[in-house]
Amino acid sequence: MVFQFIIEEQKGKREFSCQMRGAILCGYTGRNQSAVRKHIEELKKEGVQPPPSVPMFYPKPHPGISLEEDIHVEGQETSGEVEYVILTDRDRIYVGVGSDHTDRELERMDILKSKQVCPSVLSKNLWDYGEIKDHWDSIEIRSWAVDDGERTLYQDSTLSTILPPEELIRLVQQRVDGSLEVIAIFSGTPPLVTEQILFSDRFEGELLDPILNRKITFGYSIHTLDWFKT
Repeated sequence: MVFQFIIEEQKGKREFSCQMRGAILCGYTGRNQSAVRKHIEELKKEGVQPPPSVPMFYPKPHPGISLEEDIHVEGQETSGEVEYVILTDRDRIYVGVGSDHTDRELERMDILKSKQVCPSVLSKNLWDYGEIKDHWDSIEIRSWAVDDGERTLYQDSTLSTILPPEELIRLVQQRVDGSLEVIAIFSGTPPLVTEQILFSDRFEGELLDPILNRKITFGYSIHTLDWFKT
């Protein structure tokens, strides 16, 4: 499956296409262990059992990755999680933003399946990691849940709260045979700023670079299978 991206560099924009092999969805990757425990507690309130170890890694076949602005899900209790996403290509690392959209009802029974039944959405625009490496921790990451047109801030943090790309690549490589080229690595997510998980009809997120004064945004509408009576 060929994916088309736009690389945003300081000197301009260029196209980048690749035949995506799949994705690795990382979980519980916070640098601050108290924040990790907070996220585990957020999930525990929803009936999700604590992980056997941290961090965790979940594989995903390439058909489950989407660049589209609409996704279709079966369950009524699904929600997004904003994450930075990295793609490696030879000696280059590209960074985007995405969402590990998850079926929360199924998550209570099987975390891997809860992630595989929903598309993982990735921004069409990427940055060259070499241009942002020196101020990585200052980059802001946030998301909004949008329901009936009402936009609610859902996550608001900086990349300093999540393991950096080099560390994620090192950890993921231990679980993957062969090269990591054109495997999308979803970083894991910062804590929520709301008191609970929100189910909405749209999810939006962004990376904001205050040093180079630019941002990458993405958003998608969530369509449930509401035409079938159970």
